[in-house]
Amino acid sequence: MSVVNLLEAFARYQVKSSNRARSALTSDRALVLSCFYTRFHSAGAGVLKYEEDLAGDTGSIATLLRTHLSEALSKELDVKVIIAVPVAQTASLETIAVTAPRPTRMSFHARKDLVGRVTFFDGSRFVVEFRKASAAA
Repeated sequence: MSVVNLLEAFARYQVKSSNRARSALTSDRALVLSCFYTRFHSAGAGVLKYEEDLAGDTGSIATLLRTHLSEALSKELDVKVIIAVPVAQTASLETIAVTAPRPTRMSFHARKDLVGRVTFFDGSRFVVEFRKASAAA
């Protein structure tokens, strides 16, 4: 697992993505999806389940993500994953003096060893189940 920025993580799957996008489709019609580390949980032997709710998100990034999720579910596309992990920020005299909180910095990990499928999507909440690439084949 290697740490890169989001655009580099998408590039590891040979796909270009716009800045801050959460999803993209590869030329071979797989969905590349950026997922938050904290939303994964074990769902049985060899299954890693990811769940998220987009209910309050109405921006263009979420709209594109909804389109991609809908297509991935209806066409049973493979899902390739990028895992977003928060980076611990150390406090300094400079950051302590700032009153407004900074957005959490993230590191991104392209996990080519995992492949998933969208198993549920209702336009807001979605579920993707991941397995090791060799087990999914």
